[in-house]
Amino acid sequence: MTNDRLLLNDGNVPLVHPCIDVAAELQLRIGRLKRDYYNSETGRVDYLALRDSEGFVAYCECCRLLQEYDLLNLQTSPEKIAFWINLYNSLIIHGIIALNVRETVKETYDFFGHIIYRIGIADYSADDIEHGILRGNRRPPYGLFHLFSDDDPRMAYQVEDLDPRIHFALVCGSSSCPPINYYAADDLEMQLDMAAENFINGAEVEVLPEQNLLKLSPIFKWYKADFGGSRGVLETLGRYLLNAEERNFLLDQGQHAKIEWKDYDWALNS
Repeated sequence: MTNDRLLLNDGNVPLVHPCIDVAAELQLRIGRLKRDYYNSETGRVDYLALRDSEGFVAYCECCRLLQEYDLLNLQTSPEKIAFWINLYNSLIIHGIIALNVRETVKETYDFFGHIIYRIGIADYSADDIEHGILRGNRRPPYGLFHLFSDDDPRMAYQVEDLDPRIHFALVCGSSSCPPINYYAADDLEMQLDMAAENFINGAEVEVLPEQNLLKLSPIFKWYKADFGGSRGVLETLGRYLLNAEERNFLLDQGQHAKIEWKDYDWALNS
């Protein structure tokens, strides 16, 4: 525990440990856990089985190597985005297990600010990763302040060009989140397009031309500025909608359509 936050990769790093690329190793272990405990069709996680698995114990041990990881190893934007998305999603799962969350992450006050990994000399919460790193230190929804000050050393590792498709890839452990996936720098563009397509053609988006109505996930309200404002939201929806009638309605009449915001289901995605 540090500063009333829960450090999940606490513990000594072995004096002798294999010379590995810890980012690649963590991603490999994430892939193994995903294969065994994530249902890619439903986006559900079997947290109970995951908690008691040898693979999760090994993942936790590997997480300690983050304490000696040099984030300057991440040089390109795809490398940064893939690494931080994967780490965010893993941190959420690790936090749910460590805090024995039963029904919803809302059981823990400030869950997303409470759970942290130490990377090098700095600590990163889920909020820090999402808003400070991946969103380029933009304010959280309804937040009054940026998470990082101008002299915060973590600013050196932020992603400079915000890609709003991250909102279809970050998994907050709730039923209204996108399904969890593993992201690789070499395939990132295709994977983010696929994540956007799956989300926009799923249950969180309804386009109803006969009612002149859009029923949208509140993600599009919370992060409207990330998408480029109202017009940017419509353009994003139009880009990925597969139904031609709905897409044409959106592009022709979307600016005049009514919008209803769906309720966000914070029930655990298990």
